[in-house]
Amino acid sequence: MHFVVYAPFAASVLLAACGPRLAARMPPATGTRLLLTAGLVCALTSSLSLALLAATLIGRLPLVAAVGAWSGERLHHADPVMPAIAKLAMLALAMPAAAVAWTTARRAAALHRARRACARLAPNTGRLVVLDQPAIEAFAVPGGRKDHGRIVVSTGMLRILGAAERRVLLAHETAHLHHRHYRHRTLAALVAAADPLLATLPAAIHHLTERWADEDAAATVGDRPLAARALARAALAARHDGRPSPRSAVLCFGRNDVPGRVRALLAGTPARRPIIAAVPAAILTACLVGVGVAGHDTAHLFDQARDGYHAERLGIATATRHEARHLLTVLDHRIDESR
Repeated sequence: MHFVVYAPFAASVLLAACGPRLAARMPPATGTRLLLTAGLVCALTSSLSLALLAATLIGRLPLVAAVGAWSGERLHHADPVMPAIAKLAMLALAMPAAAVAWTTARRAAALHRARRACARLAPNTGRLVVLDQPAIEAFAVPGGRKDHGRIVVSTGMLRILGAAERRVLLAHETAHLHHRHYRHRTLAALVAAADPLLATLPAAIHHLTERWADEDAAATVGDRPLAARALARAALAARHDGRPSPRSAVLCFGRNDVPGRVRALLAGTPARRPIIAAVPAAILTACLVGVGVAGHDTAHLFDQARDGYHAERLGIATATRHEARHLLTVLDHRIDESR
């Protein structure tokens, strides 16, 4: 197994460091999909690497060795992984699993609250909901399978925008709902929870989906300077409004790196750069090759241990009794220490 098992961790660090910058140089739709795919592969292969690091330590347990029909003693002697590293790998597998469950529950609860709030605001209206409030707000709330979602705009936002700029606003929020950008952001949050080395991924995907909606809005109105002006005006008004950003379940207009998005709109349509896309592809290849080689080496270790399963093999019942005696010994020792 050796050092190749750590390749996915190195790839995750590299992707977190340079992935967002590379994705920003591509069309936002392409950058979003490519960065998410690379992050997902890094997270999955990192989890597999952790499982491979912990596998041999778990395989040495008498009960596990009896069920798997291999020699735990031979596996112990042939194992290249230090016990401390294997134990850390087991801990590193458990903690992200809890983080993924917590992130899933939190995102689902936020989305449920947002949908219920929209249903109470205007249960019988169409997609557009206008709030009679002076606050500067405009955001999209994702819907379910049969519901396309809602676009919520305050009268305060509508007053500061001209008729053409309102078209930009509605096109921007419609793009969020049409492309289901909330799914992209949720997946990025789950990937970061599964692989903490990819902590920069959610912010990068958030920015790219906003850029994606900006490009759709500019294409809809056919005027990039108009789209940039509408975005800048809404952002300035929201800045003076002093209200905090809504929860992550909604997709807002006029927030999240507005100066960079305005510059991108004024710079023209982003060009396709296949050479840049080759870097995340190389990262994916390194992850897959690393896990493949490590998995092959681990399987070879267990094959060797299975060859050492001699006539004096430990039966399942005997292994279970062995584990029970070991547990009683540990408990007796701790009781004596407490006394």
